[in-house]
Amino acid sequence: MANRFLRGCSEDLKRLVSFAQSAGWAVQQTRKLHLKFTKPGRQPVFTSGTPSDRRAWLNAKAQLSQADKLAGGAAC
Repeated sequence: MANRFLRGCSEDLKRLVSFAQSAGWAVQQTRKLHLKFTKPGRQPVFTSGTPSDRRAWLNAKAQLSQADKLAGGAAC
């Protein structure tokens, strides 16, 4: 899936989106340039489109995994 909003983003953020999509999450960009990850039966997960912390993508990945666990699905 081509995500035009990822043009110019960090490699870490691109890896996060790739991870999320492979786990069945849909990715959208909000009007305020944040990323919204959605999956049926799960709470949406939001993260910054321009993270300032080097661990931000790892934290978002953990949130995606936690959302799957809380919904009773398989862990990412």
